[in-house]
Amino acid sequence: MKYAAFTKAEQDGWHARADAYAQHTALATIQIIPALLDALALRPGMDLLDMACGPGHVAGAAAALDVNARGIDYAPGMIEVARKRFPDLEFAVADAEDLPFEANNFDAVGCNMGLFHMADPARTMTEAARVLRRGGRFAFSQWTAPDDSPLYARLFAALKDEADMTLADPAPDAYALSSEAGARALLADAGFAELKVRRLDTTLIAIGNDFFDFFMRFGVRVPLIVTAQPQQAQARLRARINADMEPFRTPTGFEVSMPSLVYSGTRT
Repeated sequence: MKYAAFTKAEQDGWHARADAYAQHTALATIQIIPALLDALALRPGMDLLDMACGPGHVAGAAAALDVNARGIDYAPGMIEVARKRFPDLEFAVADAEDLPFEANNFDAVGCNMGLFHMADPARTMTEAARVLRRGGRFAFSQWTAPDDSPLYARLFAALKDEADMTLADPAPDAYALSSEAGARALLADAGFAELKVRRLDTTLIAIGNDFFDFFMRFGVRVPLIVTAQPQQAQARLRARINADMEPFRTPTGFEVSMPSLVYSGTRT
C-alpha cells in the first residue's frame, strides 16, 4: 500500500510545525541524540547523513564532534529552520525513501524519530544501506508501543473510546518498529549486521496548562486522527486526554514517561 494521503499529510504537517518544533517535539526528541550518536560510533572526519533531519539537531550535534554532517528532510519548512539554526551545514529537501546520493557516500546515517513517519520504513533502511560505505553504521530511534508507554497507553485508550479511526486516512502501523524482532528482521533484510538495541527512559515535557493543546502540536499522526472527528468527538477527546494527564502535572506543565528505542547496525 502506498499511503499517498498519509505521506502528503505528514509532509505538510511537519512543514507547518517547523517553527514550533523547538518548543514542543524537540523537548523529547533531543533527549535521544546522545545515545543515537553513540550508536553510530562517530569519529572526527567521518561523513554523516542526518536523515529526516527536522531542524537539524543530529547534524548539529555531530558537527560539534568534528564530523562532516549534512541533513535531508521532506518538509521544506524544517530545512529552512535547520539552515537558520546551523548555517555552516548543508541541508536539502529530499525524500528518505529515495535519497539523492551516490552509493557508498557516508560513514554513518542517523534518523531520530523519522522512520515511523515514512510510508515504507523498509525502503528507507535499504536506502540508508545503499548510501553507506561498507562497515558504516546506521542508527534510528522509535517510541515504544502503547503497552510499554505511560503516555501512549493513555492516549490510545482515549482514541479507542472516543474516536472513529476509520475517518482518518489509512496509515502504516506507527509501532511496527517498536517490535525488536520486527525491526531486527527489517535491518537484516536491508543488509545490516551487528544489530543492537538500547532502551531509553525518555520523558515528554509539555509546557503549559492544557496537555491536549500541547500534544496537538507535538506530532502529526494523532492530530490527523483528531481533526478527522466530528466536533463533539473532538471535545470529548480534549476532556478525556486532559483528565488522564492530570496526574503528571508539574509547576510548568506536564512530564510523562514515553520510553524510546535506539536501533543500530553495521552495513555488510
